[in-house]
Amino acid sequence: MNTRNKDRTISWMLVLIALGIILYGLGTSNNIPDFSGKTLKEILTFLVDTYLDFILIVYVFICLQVAGYVELKYKKDYIIASMLSILFTPFSLLFILKNEQDD
Repeated sequence: MNTRNKDRTISWMLVLIALGIILYGLGTSNNIPDFSGKTLKEILTFLVDTYLDFILIVYVFICLQVAGYVELKYKKDYIIASMLSILFTPFSLLFILKNEQDD
């Protein structure tokens, strides 16, 4: 097994372990809110009001992961890529880099 396959296997194992821990935590929690009969706007308002800190942490984590991907794939500077992804969202960063390659 080469290094690339080992890295992928370890990455998938870590993802599955993390998902297992999250699902276990949700399953044993007694504080899961009931969203039946609520509109999407009410659900989103509740999530933002209650879990804004977690939403921001996940957003920054995703931005940094995309910046790392851009650094490895397109040989860009990590600091600039992470700043762009945090300011302009991770998906727009990929479109910006694609447009630069087309020129």
